[in-house]
Amino acid sequence: MARVVPDPILRGYALDGLHEKRSNAEAAAIFSILSPRRARADVVALLVALQVLTDYLDTVSEVAVDEPLRNSLALHEALADAVGRRSPSPDYYLHHPQCDDGGYVAALVAFCRVRMQRLPALDAVRSFLEEAARRCAAGQSYTHAAIHGGSDELEAWATALASGTGYEWWEVAAGASSSVAVHALVASAADRRTTLEEARRVDATYCLGVGSLTVLLDNLVDRSADQADGTHNYLGYYASGKDAGRRLATISGHAARSARRGRRPRRHAAILAGVLGFYLSAEGARSTYGQAVRIPVMASGGPAVHAVMVAMRARRALSAARRGSTAPGARHAGWCSRRARRESS
Repeated sequence: MARVVPDPILRGYALDGLHEKRSNAEAAAIFSILSPRRARADVVALLVALQVLTDYLDTVSEVAVDEPLRNSLALHEALADAVGRRSPSPDYYLHHPQCDDGGYVAALVAFCRVRMQRLPALDAVRSFLEEAARRCAAGQSYTHAAIHGGSDELEAWATALASGTGYEWWEVAAGASSSVAVHALVASAADRRTTLEEARRVDATYCLGVGSLTVLLDNLVDRSADQADGTHNYLGYYASGKDAGRRLATISGHAARSARRGRRPRRHAAILAGVLGFYLSAEGARSTYGQAVRIPVMASGGPAVHAVMVAMRARRALSAARRGSTAPGARHAGWCSRRARRESS
């Protein structure tokens, strides 16, 4: 479908997303370990479709338009529609200069909606899943708007969400803009034993804990590039690298404790270790600033993080050798991150 999108610009976005962000879909599929083995084929298909949709919307929303926030909010209604009960929007491209995608977004939304109905614990998870999708859609939209027009609207929106959480507003904004809570809830809905209370725990673990870390650590890896081109970066709100490292280690500790409270604690812990090891092993985390963040966060994650880091470095080196690259590990991608357009090793 991406190859036959009529508009050449949108076709380029769709194809680039499938090639350059393919590791995002791989990362999303990892969440299937939270579902029963017999359900994993269906869950992987659903998670990958959701991530492909998210990556496409992320890319299209980065285009400079007159009203970036309205444009991004309209586009990201597709993410909420993919997991929601309401009728899908008739025009996701309402405020976008291109619109003829040949039904590409609508097809991804429809595929997800059909697969969602197969999840046996959907009723227990649905309200949290819909809210997580709306959060992600809004977080992505306000973050994109900050790239083009300053962070005032982003701060006002996130400050309201942060009230009473113990998190800084930009930490909440980072967590909200990540799709990991959506992925974890979808996988949990495939397990008929998932209850309303378990869904609440999963949402809490992945929204402010794991979700915040995915975006903040992705911003760590991209920090030098963002400084060079003046792109919005959440780490810029911390006073220093030391301050950022202290806070991210605290968030990591909170996420680890939250993961231990529910069912499948070892699998939640494995996902958290994977997030930390993936980003901390990247070249961008080895700068002087990166070291100030990397060392305390590594300490907070325990031995599993070191194991993942070794594996990721070996994988990047092997991939670079296959490509004949002279800079192994220099490029990366992340879970529903706005900077995920860089190709992962």
